[in-house]
Amino acid sequence: MVFGGLLDYVIVVFLVLVFAEYTKMRAKYEKQFAWIAGGAIWFLLAYLFNGGVISVWSEVGGIDMIIGYLGWLFEIIGVLFVLVGVIQVGLKMLTK
Repeated sequence: MVFGGLLDYVIVVFLVLVFAEYTKMRAKYEKQFAWIAGGAIWFLLAYLFNGGVISVWSEVGGIDMIIGYLGWLFEIIGVLFVLVGVIQVGLKMLTK
């Protein structure tokens, strides 16, 4: 891992979107890549809650646990978004 943890996932998903645009694949599967881009945004939000800016503000008692759970929840949502997008792209590629 280059940057550590979730930030690597964010960079990889955004690179997938860039290369899909470069190969003109994104134009065929616009809706599916929107799901994948949404997953990248959720990963970025999870990174901010887990180890980014927001965790610095969580030194108040009890809030750090809530922020940790929110980061975990955002990470799960990001995984689901990316998974739905990738499965939709795969199914559409197989049916065409």
